[in-house]
Amino acid sequence: MNKNKMISEIIQSAIQTQIPLLPEPIDLSQGEATQLFGEGGVLDSMGLVTLVLTIEEMIEDEMGVAITIVSEKAMSARRSPFATIGSLVEFIDSLIQEKQHA
Repeated sequence: MNKNKMISEIIQSAIQTQIPLLPEPIDLSQGEATQLFGEGGVLDSMGLVTLVLTIEEMIEDEMGVAITIVSEKAMSARRSPFATIGSLVEFIDSLIQEKQHA
């Protein structure tokens, strides 16, 4: 399985664990275009924090890499890495690559 597909599956699995806590479920039928946070997204800031922590734990457990998703890099990005599943996959992949080449 390629790395981005694995990251996407981890994110979707983490979202599934959060659905009972959300005011409305996130519709994953859009795949990587699924809106998460911001315009069109279901998550509020607390929901995003909870999701991010779950993803960080799952990435470490399943891929053996400890990353911190919320960072100055994430907050200063012109396009939010938290907007869609796809943008989050790309951002997490870049964090993993940085970690592996450090």
